[in-house]
Amino acid sequence: MIKNLIFDFGGVIIDINTVMVGKSFKELGVKNLEKINELAITKGLYLDLEKGLITPAEFREGLRGVSGLKLTDDQIDEAWNSMIIDFPKSRFDLLKQLRNNYNIYLLSNTNEIHYHYFNQYAIKNLGVKCLDDLFTQCFYSHKMKMRKPDQEIYIKMLAMGNINPSESLYIDDLEENVQSARNLGIHAIVHRPEEEINQYFVDGWIRD
Repeated sequence: MIKNLIFDFGGVIIDINTVMVGKSFKELGVKNLEKINELAITKGLYLDLEKGLITPAEFREGLRGVSGLKLTDDQIDEAWNSMIIDFPKSRFDLLKQLRNNYNIYLLSNTNEIHYHYFNQYAIKNLGVKCLDDLFTQCFYSHKMKMRKPDQEIYIKMLAMGNINPSESLYIDDLEENVQSARNLGIHAIVHRPEEEINQYFVDGWIRD
């Protein structure tokens, strides 16, 4: 019997488009974007930010270094957050409904810049003090110092939340993340971002 629902965030609860980040940086004057991305990856900027191994300030300074541009903090944050397209209210309404019947968890590869943006939105539009209020417990890569699909983040989540994998259903839009969950005995669904997560539920319960 499923007692726990574990959700990915981007591509499942919110709509994202990573292509928008490159477009936004180009509009700020960043040229040779592929080379910039290669340098950022080599220096570990993206993954280190997601794992909380560098601060947002260090990330921004790193981007200024590889781009050669004197971008402001606000310019970088706005471009970085441009991948976040929409927070459909229907999905958050679904979470509130599901909480009546299940423990609801969030497991997300994210970073402090996005986390701040999410919370500002939640306060303004969802009537909560922070995003975490919508869930039983949240597990963020930048706070846990590890990320999906590495097995260790799933193991730590199960331990921290005292979650029984056989009583849990995980929904993520990436096959590799779902497979890691399945390897630990968690029931899991690969979700297509163009579809609605509402399809898996009816009246606050998992659809048969």
